[in-house]
Order: sequence, then C-alpha cells, then structure tokens
Amino acid sequence: MSSVQETIEELDKVVVKEEEESKIPHHTEFETKYRVEGHLIYTFKEIVNNLKDAPVCVYVEGPDWYYTKEDGSFLRYRKADNQKRAEVTFKEKPVGVRSNVKRKEVNWRVDSTPFETVHEGAIMQGYEFNFKIWKMCHIYNFKDATLVFYTVRGEDNKDAHFVEIEVDEETIHKLTEKDAWDVIKKYEEILAPLGITYRNRMMKSLFELYVKDLYNEGNRETI
Repeated sequence: MSSVQETIEELDKVVVKEEEESKIPHHTEFETKYRVEGHLIYTFKEIVNNLKDAPVCVYVEGPDWYYTKEDGSFLRYRKADNQKRAEVTFKEKPVGVRSNVKRKEVNWRVDSTPFETVHEGAIMQGYEFNFKIWKMCHIYNFKDATLVFYTVRGEDNKDAHFVEIEVDEETIHKLTEKDAWDVIKKYEEILAPLGITYRNRMMKSLFELYVKDLYNEGNRETI
C-alpha cells in the first residue's frame, strides 16, 4: 500500500471518528425499519410487554397523504382517525446517502387546520398530490426509543407489515451517532426472534416504496 493511500485511509478514519463523537443536531430522525410477516405482531407485543418498564401500547390508525415535487422532495400530511393530532412533515436525507437511517425531519402541528387548507397550501408551495396510504400502528414509547409494529395498506389494498426502531426524538440532540447506534442495536438484539437484525435493515423509506412516477418501476421494491 502506498503512503498516499495510507494517508487517505487515516484521514477517513479521523472523519468517521469525528462524526461519531459529535452530537446529533435537533430535528434529526434516527431510525431503522424492517419488513416482517403480519402474524409476528403477537410475538412483537409479547416481547415488548415483558420488558422492564414497558409503556402502555398506543394504537393509532389513519391515512397519510404524500405530496411531491419533481426534485424528489416531499411533504406528508398525517391525521390519525382516533386522535386529534395532525401534522405536516418535511424530511430530508443527506446528499449521496442511500439509506434512510438518519434524516432531517421537521414537523408542524396542524390539529385545527382543515385538510382542504393543508392541501391548498401544499399546492401553492409547488407540491402535487402523489399517493395515499393507510397505517395501523402499535406504538411503544420507551425513554430511549420508540418501537412500532405497523401495517400499511396501499392504494392497491395490499397490506405490508413493518417494525420500526426510532431513537427518542426529544433527546437525540444529547447523543452522538455512536450512542444512537447503540440504542438501535440494543433493541435489535431484543427483537431478534422476529428477524430484526442489521442484515434486514431496509434501505428504502415508505415514501420510496409507494411513490409514483418519480422512480423507474423496475427500481422499486416489490410490495
């Protein structure tokens, strides 16, 4: 190996170390998703309910509307049918990054805003309605992370099932990236009986799975 290559590798190690040791900024979503079979909801709930200080499960279901621009950016409007909470979400992942583990996320609460107003506002900002999904979520909010088992029904009425591990968004800014990964790995080990391992982390987001027209059909993951 040449001295130049060795120098480059050492610099790369320094950059990685600095990234791991720096704190994660506010408005950062740090999560991993895994595709699972629907019947595993029972195993998931049994495992989670038996954990120390397990929180009460929160069940939420309702539609998500996605609006897109030609550059690939999107806006999501979410209104849970069994809750008053409604919000508009913008997400942005680092340039050149394939996975969706770490993304910038900004949420705006719009509980009292009619859907028609949100829709018109999105159109005025240059977004166009792209697709709608229905989500049924079983949510456990631990102190360090949120664990979710959810079912997504697409516009083709087909169901897909997922597990999500998200590092707590309220305290994420106190953690380094290494700390955040430690939280993810902790719950992967706990949920391993469901096939929740690093090998099965999804590379694509729900947006990338269901979006229309912005991606070649041949490159989309099969639902």
